[in-house]
Amino acid sequence: MSGTQARTGAAPREGEAVDGGGPQLSRSLLSRHMTMISIGGAVGAGLFVGSGVSIQQAGPGVLIAYGVTAAIVVVVMRMLAEMSVTRPDTGAFAVYGRLAFGRWAGFASGWIYWVGWPLGMCIESIAAGQIVHGWLPALPVWLVALVMLAAVSAVNLVSVRAYGEMEFWVVWVKVAVIALFIAVGLVAVAGLLPGTPAPGTGNLLGHGGLLPMGLGGVVIATSGAMFSFSGTEIVTIAAGEAEDAAAAIRKSTRTIMWRVSVFYLGSLSVVVLLLPWDSAAVGMSPFAATLDHLGVPGASTVLDVVLFAAMLSTMNSQVYASSRMLFALARDRDAPSLFARISRRGAPHTAILFTSALAGLCLLLQVFHPTTAFSRLVDITGDTVYITWIGIAASHLVLGRHDRCAGRRPAPGTAVWLFPWLTWAALLALLGLYAVMIALADSREDALLALALTAAVCLTGLWLQRRRTPGA
Repeated sequence: MSGTQARTGAAPREGEAVDGGGPQLSRSLLSRHMTMISIGGAVGAGLFVGSGVSIQQAGPGVLIAYGVTAAIVVVVMRMLAEMSVTRPDTGAFAVYGRLAFGRWAGFASGWIYWVGWPLGMCIESIAAGQIVHGWLPALPVWLVALVMLAAVSAVNLVSVRAYGEMEFWVVWVKVAVIALFIAVGLVAVAGLLPGTPAPGTGNLLGHGGLLPMGLGGVVIATSGAMFSFSGTEIVTIAAGEAEDAAAAIRKSTRTIMWRVSVFYLGSLSVVVLLLPWDSAAVGMSPFAATLDHLGVPGASTVLDVVLFAAMLSTMNSQVYASSRMLFALARDRDAPSLFARISRRGAPHTAILFTSALAGLCLLLQVFHPTTAFSRLVDITGDTVYITWIGIAASHLVLGRHDRCAGRRPAPGTAVWLFPWLTWAALLALLGLYAVMIALADSREDALLALALTAAVCLTGLWLQRRRTPGA
């Protein structure tokens, strides 16, 4: 895409990259890599551990929370598919925000998305370090965590193909275990597992009903669900480095509906059917509690292995997504130009090293000087997932209408159904859920702080836009 197009917001033709004429990343991700990247982004440690918090917040109503969130995810991913097939770019939704609303929106969207990843990498590395420390007590948590950060950073520095290969094989472990968990769980629910009587609806309805915490609990649980689903958008960031971006995105979009339904709703249904939602064990680790209930030998060890794989996969994707977004910001002159440098293997090495170094600094500060402020900051950046998706929906309203008015129809298999009504519905649902979070005392402070962070970044973007625009 030419620099003129980037400034005016003119939409490129299908398959034309939005690259701004700057340095180019390697296009070496295969279709199988893209498929597993999309699955890995959708299924992370949030499902195995974080869902326990959501169950405690909503009871069996967690299924409603995740069902609503899954429906929104499907629509948002369809929006991203429509825009990214037409405009494949590493900057993804940051670029779409820029094209739809101006430079300030691309600046804000990119930085809001990037800022949470070093914190997320820090948390994931500490959790992985704790698992390894349990296996090998002689190794301190901080050392294992640093080695993990270094390992995933090294993989990303080698090449994008190395990132794709690592993600491909590690995600297979997660997929296989979740599928086995659901299969064994359904056998137990049916009363066909020896030593485990059929639970019926006792656990689902017998501990305060389907909505023991009311609709407020369901809304609060959607915040955790949103955070669990964050990462699905990474596949559209990876589109800028795929050999055949259009085909890969179409395939990922077609399969996301059954993936989120099976992996999330299927596994959580097994949990709330087999165990009381208010059990302390379910709140701490729903999958481990269920495996222990089913009498699976070595359940805790099995789960630790899967959790370790999930965290490795998540960290791998976090390094990838954050470095590519920082690269795109630098390429578009919204970040220091040094982050747009490309290695001989086609990887944005300075962006990778800077993000990983920042994550390592956060890790050491949290391990040796732990504070509640850090966990609060992580929660606030988690709430920005809502804001990122709101930005995607708003961008799609503008660009979708622009393309259709210009006679450019979406590529087959990517068009959002019933445009613009379904896009409006998703946008209003996201805005409504966020408004309810502000209204509820338990989630108000973090939601308002996330909103303040967003406002500050947007104002900074507007200031830079005016400063760089002649005659402004």
